[in-house]
Amino acid sequence: MVSSLTEFYIWLVKFLVLLQDLRKCLGAADPADIPGLCLCSDQLSDPKTPWDVSSHVLIELRNWWQRRVAGAGPDSQMTDYLYWILVSRFCGPATTVIVPCTVPSRLSIKTLGQAVSFTGECYTSVITLFPEQVQLLNTAPSRLFVAGPPGTGKSVVLLLMGIEWLRWLHDVYIVSTGMWSRAACSMLYNMLLSTMLLKMTTKVSPNQLHYLQYDFTQSTDVEKAIRDLSQTASGRPLYIIADEAGPEDKFDTFQGFCGELLEIVPHLHLWAASCYHKVAPAGWQEEYLTRPLRSPPVVVREVEQDIVMALDRDVQAYSERGVPDHTDGPPVKHIIHHGHGRSPYWPVNCVNCGREVARFLLSLQMGASTNSTTFASGGMAPPCLQWRDVLVLYWGDISDRLGMMTGLKEAGIPVRLMKDDDIEDVATARSDVVWIAKGQHVRGLERKVIVYVEPDLRHAVVDIRAVRLHFLSRCTSQLVIVSAEVTSSSNTSICF
Repeated sequence: MVSSLTEFYIWLVKFLVLLQDLRKCLGAADPADIPGLCLCSDQLSDPKTPWDVSSHVLIELRNWWQRRVAGAGPDSQMTDYLYWILVSRFCGPATTVIVPCTVPSRLSIKTLGQAVSFTGECYTSVITLFPEQVQLLNTAPSRLFVAGPPGTGKSVVLLLMGIEWLRWLHDVYIVSTGMWSRAACSMLYNMLLSTMLLKMTTKVSPNQLHYLQYDFTQSTDVEKAIRDLSQTASGRPLYIIADEAGPEDKFDTFQGFCGELLEIVPHLHLWAASCYHKVAPAGWQEEYLTRPLRSPPVVVREVEQDIVMALDRDVQAYSERGVPDHTDGPPVKHIIHHGHGRSPYWPVNCVNCGREVARFLLSLQMGASTNSTTFASGGMAPPCLQWRDVLVLYWGDISDRLGMMTGLKEAGIPVRLMKDDDIEDVATARSDVVWIAKGQHVRGLERKVIVYVEPDLRHAVVDIRAVRLHFLSRCTSQLVIVSAEVTSSSNTSICF
């Protein structure tokens, strides 16, 4: 009895000491306040599913943070995204135990579809900037024109500079100079907007970001752009980003716009990019990015055959990466049109070609899902392809009556025709569908699978230039070319 009583007193003394230490550590005036200052397990996610950060958990964490850290006033530094990060980091999968093993887990790729998907991830989500890109961001000149072939990181540089300007609380204007740049500028605008809302800890307002559309093939629109932007500046510095700047067939148009605007707004900060180096305004700092960053070598080899790069030299040639590639990429899939359809020379009007494209897309197991993040063999499962990962591109006018669209629909593939009102949807990959689009209208976008439907060049009545440059370069993994020209490639199907 005496021994038990002694043990009780020892336990009580230790408890009181611990209570006193907790009170001092947490700054609690009353020991009864201690539970309210601690984040308890019943306020967090279920330990069995720690990755499930529900709205209830976020509310509990926000209330605790307000009481314990922010005090009575509002905490301008915290956002829902940061609350989510805190829960995930300290109470979620990041703190679960991982059993060590002799051989590290590896990615288990067993199908072509998985290989295509993973290749696309390597060249979009897992990229490392080259030193020349980092140098541009570090020096941050006021006015810069970035030129170079597609997929060399020009848009990435513009995006990162835009983020930096927003962090300094500047108003940033994304300026589209024509229909050819709508998709690229829309994508850039939405990526900046998402970054502002989710990841910026500084007090940034969505009202700081503006998206303006003009058509620089019309002189009246050029004048309007100068008038709008100069009035907006009102003597203050002006921050502008123009991706796919142009038009490239009227080099002096964009140059004149920049020159006149600089005369009115001396503190002009303008970063622009284009494949064509002749678009750069005279006297502006011009830098070339030529190392391929966004496409695997198999795609780069197709793009660099374009006449604009190989002969005209209006676009700089690709240079060696200098570092190993992730992979050469899936071989190009060729589908040969055999003269069927309403017009025997045009594969885009061939239902059989549409069926052949559908057969190949279905073989990639689009939309398939795995029940677990790992396979039975222990390897990690790569992400599966979605319909939104595919773009079907054509160089001319398109309509719902195309044989290609009919063939795709018959196979049960969700396919839609891209119209002007759909540019933002396509740029953000919002809808999980396969879009058929004019290749001229998707410059600057990227997809894991690009299907290019080529006309029979032997019967084309116009000079089709820069098709490989602007169409095929959209591809980050699997390239499919539908043509009427027989190829020696082993990866070839013929529609009958």
